[in-house]
Amino acid sequence: MSTTFGVNIKNGDQDEVVEVAFRSNGMRFTNDLAWLLEDNTPVFPLDNTAQGVYTIGDIKKEIKKTDPNAKYWRTVEMK
Repeated sequence: MSTTFGVNIKNGDQDEVVEVAFRSNGMRFTNDLAWLLEDNTPVFPLDNTAQGVYTIGDIKKEIKKTDPNAKYWRTVEMK
């Protein structure tokens, strides 16, 4: 079951949602700057259920479990 994850950011007095990651048969960042966010930054599912992923740190853990040789799963290299 695939899921897209986002974070809520403040833009002046408005909240905006920024997509940061996608999970299908592995997890990957979809935003070049997402890996720079603090591990405790909350994330939320945009189109499915959280399935145990609630923070940027959870996403980073899932990325580490993703096959690093499957280039198509990782669109943004995690430092």
